[in-house]
Amino acid sequence: MSVHKRTAQSGAVTWVVRFRDPIPRERTFRLKGDAERFERRTIREMETGEYLDPSARKITFGRWHDRWWPTIESSDRAPSTIAGYESSLRIQVLPYLRDVPIKDLRKIHLQEWLGQLRTAGYSGSTIHIAKTAAGMVLTSAVDSGIITANPMAGLRIAKGTSKTRQALTAEQVELLADAVGPWWRPFVLVLAYCGLRPGEAIALRRRHLDDLGRLTIEGAVTEHKGRLVEGDTKTHRSRLVQVPESVLQELRVHIDEHVPDRPEAPIFSASDGSMVRLSNWRHRIWQPAAEKAGLPPNSTPYVLRHTAASLMAQHGVPVSTAAAALGHDPAIYLRTYAHLYPGDLRSAADAMDAVRAAARKEKPDSPANITRTGKVKKREVVPDLRGDSAGMGISEDVPEAPASA
Repeated sequence: MSVHKRTAQSGAVTWVVRFRDPIPRERTFRLKGDAERFERRTIREMETGEYLDPSARKITFGRWHDRWWPTIESSDRAPSTIAGYESSLRIQVLPYLRDVPIKDLRKIHLQEWLGQLRTAGYSGSTIHIAKTAAGMVLTSAVDSGIITANPMAGLRIAKGTSKTRQALTAEQVELLADAVGPWWRPFVLVLAYCGLRPGEAIALRRRHLDDLGRLTIEGAVTEHKGRLVEGDTKTHRSRLVQVPESVLQELRVHIDEHVPDRPEAPIFSASDGSMVRLSNWRHRIWQPAAEKAGLPPNSTPYVLRHTAASLMAQHGVPVSTAAAALGHDPAIYLRTYAHLYPGDLRSAADAMDAVRAAARKEKPDSPANITRTGKVKKREVVPDLRGDSAGMGISEDVPEAPASA
């Protein structure tokens, strides 16, 4: 890297800084001091790894996103995951960050953007997905040398109020199953009592139900940019789900009457035989039926999966078994649905009572100072024989202390 004096035919003098990054480049300055300062700054940036290609300084977030996105679409991520990122980037990220030069983004800008999302009323989970998607774009820019560091690194988002996942009662499920009509009734029952994701149920073929009444879940259907995409399950793993006998009876009747006798025939399809589009089904079938059944406002088909988890938990299905049926990691399942295991909480409290009772040499079912109504028993008052007992609540049959005491 060097500074050179250049004299034009007119006699004007300029100063040129020549360097490689790695191709030969040069910058021209009117003043020698400016050229030398640029030279020192560029050398320092190259030594510390902070140097950026001058052309990269003009790249906006949106421009880099457009180059990076095809690598996501061609990745091995589940179609539902790709669709989720696409929706988040299109709705929550790009409208705010598209035209910002990516090198100019600072943590404060991203904090302000997340604040705008909260003000706009987006849920905590939606904001978290948007943050993740934007962070992926910025990480790619770092890896490609467009920026030297990811301004999203270490950025925390405010935690919203913890909300219990919505679930229906079995009575509400039955009302809903009646409301959707005979064609869609088995679909609702499988979602609610087997815990399938809607896309997994849509992907079921006749061959996926075996003679033992088990469903093999090995794929899912996602709607992406107006077209249906069939791919792996969300976890990229297949699983077996045992269908409850009462649901199995209705499911077999549905298959015998409405599903063509070939292995690849969809178990659930639209009335014209086409593949189910969940967006259409939700609008045309789900919403009217949900209103008729009196479900909570804004209930979505996904509530049936939470309902299955809730019913399993409330009826004592072991965590590992329930997690396997739902296709969850047991730790994630327990973190999500632990509040639905009241029996386990009661047994833990009873165990602590037994430990305390043993320490106090009492019977476990007879705590010393608590009645069965939960009221504290009155304790016998022990007189103070060291002085005046007036007002101490001493019974009359307790002799007073001798005067000499």
